[in-house]
Amino acid sequence: MKQLPAFSCSCRRAAGFTLIELMVVALIIGITLTFVVVGFDRDVDDEVQTEAQRLAALVTLAAQESVLHSKEHALEFGHDSYKFLILNDDTGQWQAPDDDDMLRERKMPKGIYLELYLEGHEFAFEEEAEAAANGDGETESVASGPRVYMLSSGEMSPFEAELRHDDGEARFVVKAGITGKVEIEQE
Repeated sequence: MKQLPAFSCSCRRAAGFTLIELMVVALIIGITLTFVVVGFDRDVDDEVQTEAQRLAALVTLAAQESVLHSKEHALEFGHDSYKFLILNDDTGQWQAPDDDDMLRERKMPKGIYLELYLEGHEFAFEEEAEAAANGDGETESVASGPRVYMLSSGEMSPFEAELRHDDGEARFVVKAGITGKVEIEQE
């Protein structure tokens, strides 16, 4: 009688991946992508928080400078920037501080936007830009934006500036009251 060869376990396995191997790889990719997306949002939100903290600190600094040096300060907002001004006692004109690098004009980082509320009403930067563009066509200096005043008596024009990023969910609000107290709230 002829013997048939026994089935051997040493047979070559068919080339390819098993379903379990594919599921494990998909799970690892999903977990990695989750951390990348969460980390990206956190970085964007941290950038907005940093900008809000910078604005609050600079407003506090300008208010303190007003009281210490008995000079009136103002904070002028643009749709993508803000700058500090000092009232010149000799000319009666508002001008940017020449020798103060801290209170220089600041541009908002790309993607961060500011909504300004004065006396509880939102200021529409778009309407101001359209009004300046629809002028009589002469090349005059661009109209100044809304201003917040910091007086040498310690008083300040109350305002709220909400900062947000296009890609983030967090919103930070810099609030200043008439007494000069500046706070940051996260919404």
